[in-house]
Amino acid sequence: MEPLSLASFDPVYCADSLEFCPYNAKQRMLIGTYQLLKTGNAAHQDTADDNQELTSADAQRVGRIYVCDVAPGADDSELAIVERQRIETSAIFDIKWSYNQVNGRELVGVACADGKVHIYSADDSSDDSYLSPLCVSESESTGMCCSLDWSNRLVEDSNPEIVASMSDGTVQLLKLSGSSIETIHEWSAHDAEAWIASFDYWNTSTVYSGGDDARFKGWDTRMDLSSPVFSSRRHQAGVCSIHSNFHRQFMLATGSYDETVMIWDTRNMRVPVTEYNVGGGVWRLKWHPEEPTQLLVGAMYNGFHILDVAVDGLKRLECAPLPVREAGRAAVTVTKRASFMKHESIAYGADWRQSCDDPSAGWMVGTCSFYDHLVHLWRRPNISS
Repeated sequence: MEPLSLASFDPVYCADSLEFCPYNAKQRMLIGTYQLLKTGNAAHQDTADDNQELTSADAQRVGRIYVCDVAPGADDSELAIVERQRIETSAIFDIKWSYNQVNGRELVGVACADGKVHIYSADDSSDDSYLSPLCVSESESTGMCCSLDWSNRLVEDSNPEIVASMSDGTVQLLKLSGSSIETIHEWSAHDAEAWIASFDYWNTSTVYSGGDDARFKGWDTRMDLSSPVFSSRRHQAGVCSIHSNFHRQFMLATGSYDETVMIWDTRNMRVPVTEYNVGGGVWRLKWHPEEPTQLLVGAMYNGFHILDVAVDGLKRLECAPLPVREAGRAAVTVTKRASFMKHESIAYGADWRQSCDDPSAGWMVGTCSFYDHLVHLWRRPNISS
């Protein structure tokens, strides 16, 4: 049975990012939006078509960050999404929290169409001014910033690194120092849009990137970045999402416009361990905050899905490295656990609530879609241990 929508919210602009705060006891969430406002010669065109070739004279890309709380609804069976703060920005491609505090501060990064990473600091003492600007990256790239990731998922770091990908194919490695951010490296990684860049959380000198050139690449930031450590063409179309499993070392998930989720053993990047077709281009992948096998997928034109990625020899809730594969036997099996199909446009942003508010009801998930600018809350059906 498909999960029911517990609450919905209309952010007015097209919605493409959703992130639950890992710190706030209310489990506050951030919603990122992207709107193309056409001007000049392009004003007569259909505003639903985002032509990336439009010049700044023909279009303005604007966005908003919505800070929202999940609150009780009209009765005990309902929830409501309540807006607390709204911040006007450049159009947003991605939002990512630092999952460890940085020098006592709760920080979040935002990848914007102005080509910059914007860092905000959160203050729980205020609802209507919860987020305040901290610093903004500078870049020689002329592209838009498509994604970002933090290096400090598993370890505390007073000066964490941030990796960002750009629409002109470049990737940037940034370092946060106090209230400023500097560029350490910037290199040409792809021959088309670099849709995604991500750290290996177990070895943060390793960075992965995926591009519209259908290449999935690995980089060692301690070495010369003129060439990657590996370059894979196993995906048949643009690579849009990459996420390191922070519960199980050596396990990595990638997703592509080719509608396939691939699971990799990072000790052998020649071929994936297994793959699974979700029936739509894979824009977002999110491993569960507590359960190592659960993978949330934003599948663009085919809704949102939860996959169970079971590993031979490991219990479902066991946090342990991916075992070495035995000859002739698959180490990983992927099955679909649930699907949510109530969005009526491109399924983009998705995240798990970072703690379970009601174990008897199931884990809460937030998802958002683009042209219908719609946010839904729903629950994964309960599964046995």
